[in-house]
Amino acid sequence: MNSIYIDVFSGISYDELFKMIKDIGFNGFFSGEIYAKHFDKMSSFKCYAENLGLMQETSHSTIPGSSSIWSNDASEDYVDVLKLNIDNCSKLSIPILVVHIQPNFAEEPSFEIGLNRLKTIVKYAKERGVKIAFENINSAEYLYRTLEYFDDNNVGFCYDCGHEACHTNGEHFLPKIGERLFCTHIHDNDNKSDLHLIPFDGRIDFKRIACELKDCHYKGNITSELCYNSRYSNQMNKFDFLKRSYDAAKKLQKLISE
Repeated sequence: MNSIYIDVFSGISYDELFKMIKDIGFNGFFSGEIYAKHFDKMSSFKCYAENLGLMQETSHSTIPGSSSIWSNDASEDYVDVLKLNIDNCSKLSIPILVVHIQPNFAEEPSFEIGLNRLKTIVKYAKERGVKIAFENINSAEYLYRTLEYFDDNNVGFCYDCGHEACHTNGEHFLPKIGERLFCTHIHDNDNKSDLHLIPFDGRIDFKRIACELKDCHYKGNITSELCYNSRYSNQMNKFDFLKRSYDAAKKLQKLISE
């Protein structure tokens, strides 16, 4: 049975979040991208979470600059950022770093240039005992080609069902690369905007997703990536929001097991 994890990247601080999710029944969390470069902050909240019996699944890599991986310019700044993200994972025994595959097509990206940069990152991560999970954002082609090239067990896939719905609507990633799945980012939207709603609050077909997760024999965590914004804060308090999030994850878990 899959464990249930969560990150709420807006509206609830980790000081508030961890005690509540422990009381509700979550098994752990992943840390958001704003912390990936900051060892002291990551160390502090990871220690606090572990003292409550919560496990850290992954660290999300720094997002600003991620499109520059594929840029034709000579900048290697984001490579250095990812190395720092990896170092922090390694020092804190966080097993997986999630990395966006997000070329900016307005800047004529080069797959070959990006691949050469990612070779450096993948090698650096492997030497430090950290796995890389490439996350689907805006280009199925770049994601598929990247995973095809890096075919060893240190590299896998982070499936984001919300991004699939609003950024590459009509593409179904799990039947094609589900066997490479390391982790999930589960949330809902209207199939147009990246809203990070509680599952079953939007228009995403979670029955399909449950079937696809089952078909690829996924045994990892069901991990929600949510936002406690005015849509929810005007209706419910933080604890009730998290309880609804947990119940939604349990509902998806049940669908997978059926």
